[in-house]
Amino acid sequence: MSGLKIPFTGLQKQYNNLRSEILDVTDSVLRSGRLMDGNHTAEFENWLAKKNNKPHAITVHSGTNALEIIASYYYSILTTRLPKVIIPSMTFRATANAWIRAGWEVIVADCDQYGMMDIDSVQEYHNDALAVCLVGLYGNSLKNYRSRKWHELRTDENWLVVEDAAQHWLSWDCRRIGPAAAISFDPMKNLGNYGNGGAVVTNVKEIEQFAKSFRAHGKGDSFATGSNSRMSEIDCATMMVKAKHIDEWQERRRTIGLYWMERLANSNARSLIDSGNCEEHCYHKFVIEVDNRDTVMGQLNDSGIETKVHYAKGINELPYDYQGAPAMLSRSSSLAKRVISLPIYPELSDLEVEYTIDQVLNCVA
Repeated sequence: MSGLKIPFTGLQKQYNNLRSEILDVTDSVLRSGRLMDGNHTAEFENWLAKKNNKPHAITVHSGTNALEIIASYYYSILTTRLPKVIIPSMTFRATANAWIRAGWEVIVADCDQYGMMDIDSVQEYHNDALAVCLVGLYGNSLKNYRSRKWHELRTDENWLVVEDAAQHWLSWDCRRIGPAAAISFDPMKNLGNYGNGGAVVTNVKEIEQFAKSFRAHGKGDSFATGSNSRMSEIDCATMMVKAKHIDEWQERRRTIGLYWMERLANSNARSLIDSGNCEEHCYHKFVIEVDNRDTVMGQLNDSGIETKVHYAKGINELPYDYQGAPAMLSRSSSLAKRVISLPIYPELSDLEVEYTIDQVLNCVA
């Protein structure tokens, strides 16, 4: 029909726009001979700390690795063996993996209509848990889930609030809840590396020390076993090239997302973005809920629009040893059968933006 082909990611377009800058900094790093733990790593970590309004940012191999480091730190200072953490059902499996690898038992809580952890679901289990891990699904901010609400569930000092901020760290002006957050630079993220990457951001000096030791096989710290999980100088240098563009990219994502929300109003497709929270959203994903998902995805594919599903199953439906009966997690199980992720990235042209939403509305009419 139109001949338009809209891939799910804009990575090729982004590289074409940044190619000369990326090649210049890569060549500069290789010529320097300093490939790890150099000035580019320090510069990127300083930028991250300032961006997140935290005194410490420690780059590591991935967002999963960052969350595992935070979970491992807290495990190391607890006297309870096999402590329990509450995680949301609608999240990537890496959230569960990180805590389990660090020695924690996960308790899975149901979601609300936007896929976010439902505090009413948490209340059933909070007395058994020492921590809650918050996820801003698809880039939703935690504005409506301020730490005050979570801390009211427990008054003892061992109640920990940790952010798996892989998807949402750029939302809500990068405001953090709790003492530590895990960030991801997976290529699919709003600020993505050409490969893996992540960071721990924190205001706790002991967590900073633990993370720096952990990423270097436990050097300098007797209680961190650790692994080799650093980002390279090339990684950090190219990330700083991209960091200079992130505010512009975020504004473009926001413009697209708000326009699509307006077009979807009163349609048979529902956006999983809270209209009261849309200004703070970072639009990592633009996800809609529809009837007959497979039919709609097939029609969009026939129209040249690539889509994905995030996520086809809630954590409660995966083969983990978790608490919480599936019947209690009915909302996440239902939502997982109805969600579609549309392609959203700064490099989409106005024509592609218009075409995509037109085709969605045609499919659900």
